[in-house]
Amino acid sequence: MSRENGSGTHETIAAISTPPGEGGIAVVRLSGPRAVEIAASLFQGMNPLTEAKPRTACHGWLVQNGTCLDEAVVTVFPGPRSYTGEDVVEISSHGGTWVTRRILDALVAAGAEPAAAGEFTRRAFLNGRLDLAQAEAVADLIRAKTEASRRVAMAHLRGRLTEQLDHIRERLLGICAHLELELDFSEEDVEFTSREEVSGSLAAAVSEIETLIRSYARGRVCREGFNLTIVGRTNVGKSSLLNALIERERAIVTDIPGTTRDTIEDVLDMDGICFTITDTAGIRETSDPVEREGVRRTRIAIEDADMVVVVFDGSTPLTPEDSAVVDVVNGSGKPVLAVVNKSDLKQNIELPLLKQRLPAGETVFVSAKSQAGIPGLIARLEEAALQGGIPESGEVVITHARHHAALERARSSFLSAGDTLKSGLSQEFVALDLRAGLDALAEITGAVTSDDVLNHIFNEFCIGK
Repeated sequence: MSRENGSGTHETIAAISTPPGEGGIAVVRLSGPRAVEIAASLFQGMNPLTEAKPRTACHGWLVQNGTCLDEAVVTVFPGPRSYTGEDVVEISSHGGTWVTRRILDALVAAGAEPAAAGEFTRRAFLNGRLDLAQAEAVADLIRAKTEASRRVAMAHLRGRLTEQLDHIRERLLGICAHLELELDFSEEDVEFTSREEVSGSLAAAVSEIETLIRSYARGRVCREGFNLTIVGRTNVGKSSLLNALIERERAIVTDIPGTTRDTIEDVLDMDGICFTITDTAGIRETSDPVEREGVRRTRIAIEDADMVVVVFDGSTPLTPEDSAVVDVVNGSGKPVLAVVNKSDLKQNIELPLLKQRLPAGETVFVSAKSQAGIPGLIARLEEAALQGGIPESGEVVITHARHHAALERARSSFLSAGDTLKSGLSQEFVALDLRAGLDALAEITGAVTSDDVLNHIFNEFCIGK
């Protein structure tokens, strides 16, 4: 679907663009061909809203059928120099659920349609104000919980990813055009571009794409955060470790086995990375139905984890319950970090046996009670979450599975084109592979996309954006 096919014949839409609840101000937004007309039908100020200077705040009152709804400041943004590329009106009223609801209802009664989720940004995309990667970055920026997620989203919003992809596409589009042109002169045996040049350009494109593909692990963590699940037998200090990491008493800590019967979740910003840390019930055989349910939820939390922290009591030898936990963790296939707690006490744990049972996991020694070793544990967790470090300001990293999948397809097509070229087959087959790869890259920015993809992306937006 091209962008042009989706623009030009819209209804005028309206929505509350600020979160529900009480606040100093709220913003109600309109976009479409009748945006100014509809807003003007409610607005009473020094001058009619239809005569307002673009991008200039106008003070007045919102009145419907003789009833004053609220005092407001209204700003008109004529298209195409607006967020959506259409005429946009933003009404700043007093914040409050009832006030903003009445204003929106009045706008709808005057002829506006309630906006769907993401419809303003969708129109910005369809009208060429944003490409699809930038539109996704808008949602990412709204949801950003840390500095790293904000920084990555801002780089995409400013078009850094698009610039890099355009650089790859423009170089290969020229080569593809030359190859297709040669087909028209096949009888004359004319060569518009050398095979060495084609091969070199393909290799360079594959190299750039592979760099982007490798960045996905870091980018995904910046955007989505890192899920950390703490597991272990009862009374090894799992809850104490959670409290030590988040530096507050989030979980109840007692000497009674099975105190934690449900998963306890908290969020921690570690140097710009959002860690979701889940404390779990001890894994053991039990006849208590509540505790049994806790063990079941522990297994689910392990499956959802990006990394599993297995806690052991360093003051005691390994037990059959420890072995049962290790068996569950090893069977999950998740990255593992072994944490030996209670390092402030005399150590009786059999480290060679622990290493034998958890061969893939590193071992960190801490005392959740005294905080000894906690800074080193946090550093190790940060390293595990972001291999290669937090992206620098402006650095391009891939954050969406959709982008990653498209890059993988593009890489495969360009590699296939290179193999076809080396085999000596007709340039027609090389051009076909090139076109497939170029289309895959175009899917990322939305130059080539389907309505299903657009619906999936914009349905995840909030109303009013």
